[in-house]
Amino acid sequence: GANGTFRWKSLPSLIHSRTFRSDLHWPGRCSMSPSLPAFSALLAAAVAATAAGGQATSAAALVERCAAGANGAPGFCHGALDTLGASVSLLQRKAAAGARTLRAPAAAEPEPHTEEAQASLPKTSCGAEDLAGKDIDLIIYGATGFTGQLASKYLAKDHPDKPTWAIGGRHRDELEALKANLSALGTNAPSIVIADLQDLASLHAMTRRAKAIVSYAGPYHKYGGENLIRSAIATCTHYADLCGESAFKKEILQKYGDAAKARGVAIVQALGMDSLPADLLAMGAAEQLATDGHGPPTDVTVYFSVLNSWFSGGTMAAGKEQVVVYGVDPNDKESAYALAPEESIEARVDQTPAVTPPHTGASSSDMGYDANFSSMTVPYVMGSIDGPTVRRSLAFTFPDAPIHFAEVMGSGVLKELATFFSSPEALAQPPNPNPAPGEGPPLWLLEGGSLTGQGLAARGGPNAAQARLHMHCKGDPAYQDTAKWSAELALALAQEGPKGGVGGYLTPTLALGSEEIMQLLSHANLCSSWWGSDPKSS
Repeated sequence: GANGTFRWKSLPSLIHSRTFRSDLHWPGRCSMSPSLPAFSALLAAAVAATAAGGQATSAAALVERCAAGANGAPGFCHGALDTLGASVSLLQRKAAAGARTLRAPAAAEPEPHTEEAQASLPKTSCGAEDLAGKDIDLIIYGATGFTGQLASKYLAKDHPDKPTWAIGGRHRDELEALKANLSALGTNAPSIVIADLQDLASLHAMTRRAKAIVSYAGPYHKYGGENLIRSAIATCTHYADLCGESAFKKEILQKYGDAAKARGVAIVQALGMDSLPADLLAMGAAEQLATDGHGPPTDVTVYFSVLNSWFSGGTMAAGKEQVVVYGVDPNDKESAYALAPEESIEARVDQTPAVTPPHTGASSSDMGYDANFSSMTVPYVMGSIDGPTVRRSLAFTFPDAPIHFAEVMGSGVLKELATFFSSPEALAQPPNPNPAPGEGPPLWLLEGGSLTGQGLAARGGPNAAQARLHMHCKGDPAYQDTAKWSAELALALAQEGPKGGVGGYLTPTLALGSEEIMQLLSHANLCSSWWGSDPKSS
């Protein structure tokens, strides 16, 4: 379409286009979308649908037959799925190329001023006097944004814990309007706090009242998220967000990790789709395997079989910010361990943030049949975001252990998406492929979406063993579930503090523990999880 945008019904023709096949260069906002899990999965579904004659039902049948190893059309299956694998690889390479071409030609970016950033922060552990004036359990900051509203509605609907909570942001009129809507949903209405991310004094006045704060005001680098993190550390307030901006997270770790640890304050930047499911599945399986007393795993793989989701305007803005400001290179070896700088050189066995699973064997292709999951698999596009987070969890839990981590999605993703987006609701109210900031998926998609995945931990050698964790979550994982997950886990930080009372720059499982998170999500009726050896039981 005009200005580089694309229309919902033009996606199959886009895949056929010479531009897509030769260069995969999408100008305008579309150039940011390859980093989005839902869009990449839909694109993959469209590839299969196009190969099958443009019919969603044909795509589903194709993927089902290919996954089952049907003999009817092996060449056809290979060709269609090879196209899928190639498209994913092209998406990743184009993201890296886009980073080089879109980054502003300014002078070299200075190194983070770590000493300067921490100089004004207290260096002593938070004490009783620091916590005495806290009259709010949890603040939802950025509450009037798309995901912030979802989180606020979730807490307002008579949450069983009856927390004392508040909604925060810059504009009182917008917050008052939101509070009025929330008051009609239940009896536990929030209070309002006003603070500007560019005004440190107003942030201090807000955070000193709260035990924990969760921010939905992204892109975090662009809008001054660092100031809120700095204020949280200074006032002994646990902090969480949904940040998928990898370079920004690395910068926050470098600048504030030590200060947060000294204060006993938890900083958790991965409480949404980026990267809670991956962290929970990977660490749950790895820790379960290690209970046999024979040591950590050698390989951990996260596998998604269902990802029925979409994206919002805020996500697209965050993707653009990531590319333009920092650059994105999914083949950068250094970024694989960007959040685990303490890891020894010998233990750094992964060459890139998102790698091909070792279980598929030596292959020049990123795609292959994986018997561990009884499915064709391709690398999960957001593996470059999830990977560094999971490796931090692994490195702290199993220091200096060489553990390969990979994240993939199976052919079942295509089948499910093809069916999901051919529903009457999808045809009547398709999601906007070019959403504005503050705009997200329609209600039918928020409520009807879902996620199903597995974490597989394996150990080779004389003590070979496997542990497999399954998880299923109902609701759109990228927004509806992300809002609820983050609200629940941030509330747990407010009520219980981080695991063992140890603060610092933490992942979800390091902050709360994999077993505790599974119990929280199950108790809230958000996700179910179970152990099992059968790869098809999910």
